[in-house]
Amino acid sequence: MNREDRNQSRRHERRRQICQGALRLFREKGFHGTSMREIARASDIGLGNIYNYFKKKEDILYRVHSNILDQLLESFGPEDEAGGDAREHLVRVMRNVFKVSSRIKDEILFMYTETKSLDKKARGRLLHKEAEFVAAFETIIRRGVDQGVFHCPDPDISANLIVLCLAVTPLRGWNILPRHQPDNLLEALIRFIMQGLGESPDWGVDPAGRV
Repeated sequence: MNREDRNQSRRHERRRQICQGALRLFREKGFHGTSMREIARASDIGLGNIYNYFKKKEDILYRVHSNILDQLLESFGPEDEAGGDAREHLVRVMRNVFKVSSRIKDEILFMYTETKSLDKKARGRLLHKEAEFVAAFETIIRRGVDQGVFHCPDPDISANLIVLCLAVTPLRGWNILPRHQPDNLLEALIRFIMQGLGESPDWGVDPAGRV
């Protein structure tokens, strides 16, 4: 790794460190109740130095939101995984997204509640990235329709509903998880979604009830 790459890596790590410190404070005190001075202290970085990475608090909030969406988008894997049976591809992606959304459930809930604090331009960029996330599901559904395995008149609506269902842990986990194990919730979600796309209730189910 040359000097330029090392500097870039350190800069990336500093940004990550600042975002982690800021996220803890945002969740504890709210976005508007948190100052740049507090973020610098929580990130173990000087107040003057933090402005070398982020010009204002809103820039940190945008980066936090963007990082969350990037983690969800990574659930789709490389493009070469997009071939083959659309059903298997969709189930694999849903498992990945559910795993990520469960791991960062607090961050996702924060994203849903604090997006309003971004200015119009930044909010528009994030909504565009989230639309890419939804569109990736829509692409799989349309391929399944072409393969004759999905029967779905409105793939765009179905894609949006799938994204909403997979956010169940951040949004409704407080009500569901005290009574159900995460694995059971995931299998129920997959069966629910696949039936909604026109699959039979027992498609791909093994003797243990796992899809």
